[in-house]
Amino acid sequence: MLSYYCPVCNGLETAELSCPQCGIAAEDYGRFNDYLGPYSPYRPIDDLSLTNGFADVQNQVCVHVFNCSPCGHTFYAFLPERQAGT
Repeated sequence: MLSYYCPVCNGLETAELSCPQCGIAAEDYGRFNDYLGPYSPYRPIDDLSLTNGFADVQNQVCVHVFNCSPCGHTFYAFLPERQAGT
């Protein structure tokens, strides 16, 4: 089985996205799965990804929450994961 990882979560890259509402740079609040419960950050990533309502495991993406402070808009971004060993 192939293994994938998020380069943003692992500090190898930064995610810089603009707010779709106002166009101002939005702040990355981290993985969506970390907001699913008090112990979510400590559970296996694929375990949560199979039950979070997104097709992130199948599409090899990591769902991140972004927020735009000026307009208050919160949105999700599907960041591509990399195959381990590449």
